[in-house]
Amino acid sequence: MEILDPERVLSWRLEDGRWVWTFVLVEEEGETRLISRNRIRVGGSLGGRLAMLAMEPGSLVMERKMLLGIKERAERVAESA
Repeated sequence: MEILDPERVLSWRLEDGRWVWTFVLVEEEGETRLISRNRIRVGGSLGGRLAMLAMEPGSLVMERKMLLGIKERAERVAESA
């Protein structure tokens, strides 16, 4: 795990550098956005590209649900504070 800025950025990278997942907190007009980005290097093989094509829709659904869950918990904590 690599943390670039403990207050705003959390980033994971596999040792071989083929996959990076980063979360960034961005303050805008009194609100905070959580941005999630993935980078995956699959190489030039047809099999790798087809695997990514198959995984992408499921990954998007999973990530959206995860982010909505984080939002819900953050809002609940903010309301109780």
